[in-house]
Amino acid sequence: MERRNGSRAQVDLPIRAIIDGHRHHCRAIDLSPHGMVFERTRALRNRTLLDLNAFEIYLDGRPIRTRARNVWSKDGLQAVRFVTMHDVDRLTIAEMLDTMSRARAVLH
Repeated sequence: MERRNGSRAQVDLPIRAIIDGHRHHCRAIDLSPHGMVFERTRALRNRTLLDLNAFEIYLDGRPIRTRARNVWSKDGLQAVRFVTMHDVDRLTIAEMLDTMSRARAVLH
């Protein structure tokens, strides 16, 4: 059963996973206003992450700070669902995804 709803897009965005007080430079590869999939660094691949972790997503050089719950992990990828995020930041992500969707529609 597919449970996804809302906009999502494949992206290539810098993020910071803040694990045990250390910032790990990662890349988000799939993003929605409700969660993301990111590539885990080599240092994070062999670690079991806590159920709830802090992240910074960098859009236009500005960090969007969030806490997210782990959903799944496989082959160096980690999916998380955002638990806390400022409403303005969630709207910023939604607007970026809408802009990306419109740009793709024009190209096709």
